[in-house]
Amino acid sequence: MSSDPVKSAPRPIRVLQAGYGAFGAQHAKGWRGCRPAVELAIADPSPEARARATADHPGLRIVADWRELLADCDVVDAVAPSTLNASIALEAMAAGRDVFIEKPVGRTIAEARDVAAAATRLGRRMQVGFVLRFHPLARRLHEVLRGGSLGRLRWISGEFLCLKRPRRDAGVVLNDAVHFLDLILWLKGEAPASVQAMMEDGLGRGFEDLVLSTLRWGDGTLGRLDASCVVAGEAPDPYAPPGGWSRKTLEFAGERGRAIADFMSGTLTLRDARHERDGDGWRQVVAAPATSTYPSESITPLITAELSAFVAGAPGGATIADGLLIAEVCEAMFRSARERRAIEVSGP
Repeated sequence: MSSDPVKSAPRPIRVLQAGYGAFGAQHAKGWRGCRPAVELAIADPSPEARARATADHPGLRIVADWRELLADCDVVDAVAPSTLNASIALEAMAAGRDVFIEKPVGRTIAEARDVAAAATRLGRRMQVGFVLRFHPLARRLHEVLRGGSLGRLRWISGEFLCLKRPRRDAGVVLNDAVHFLDLILWLKGEAPASVQAMMEDGLGRGFEDLVLSTLRWGDGTLGRLDASCVVAGEAPDPYAPPGGWSRKTLEFAGERGRAIADFMSGTLTLRDARHERDGDGWRQVVAAPATSTYPSESITPLITAELSAFVAGAPGGATIADGLLIAEVCEAMFRSARERRAIEVSGP
């Protein structure tokens, strides 16, 4: 009598997380949520960070230099300061490893292009960390816009405002505005034709802490995106450092309706709103709003969903091409602020 051979369980994917700062600690929680498909190791040059990692995740391999474990991993998660992530990604891909890289892909368009070119040349899989794509509110908003119930888009507005401890590696554009910029481009489905921006460094850190920007698309859609780390919102922010208060809203208005997404409350408000011909003129038709809730009280499940999609090769995460486009738009915003004029965006 014969029996089917016992199939051994697949080997876990070995992930080496390079960096255990504030967001690195969140990444480690996200990776632990991917078990048993993932086996995690952590590297950080800071003794204090390594001590925290050891206390938070006893039993994991934790080292100072991420290169020590490069030969023993399948994937490198680059979640170091933005000054280091591009160089980590390049070295990891050169060693034959796939890479998950936290936003932004690079501090400049040149850095981002180097990373994108290396991924293509070496055939490495890469995903960019834009975690808000995995927020249930963003997913529902994506369904609404793809369904076409708003009609042709005319207006987009985003506010990503917070009073919080500023980061040391970059300003509000690369740390905060990029989250909503990614959502806007993902939901709109195309790059803007031009952008214009104003920025201020009120804290005197050498980085902008306020940005006001406008976007124009070739089909006539106009947009606005404002961000700050010095303007308090109305609600405590569970995603920001302790004590942060934020406002995070995205609005989309089309020829037939309007959608307002509040990421602090998790609410999505939809309403029909349109013009109809009235003889030689127009009259407005506005229906009662309908509100539904898609909460996420912690960032951990969003990061787990994002990292799980990367491990599984599932769609929905930001690709290296998406990251490259974000880098180009951000570069145009910086240039616009310097030159005080609109800057064209070539797109992918």
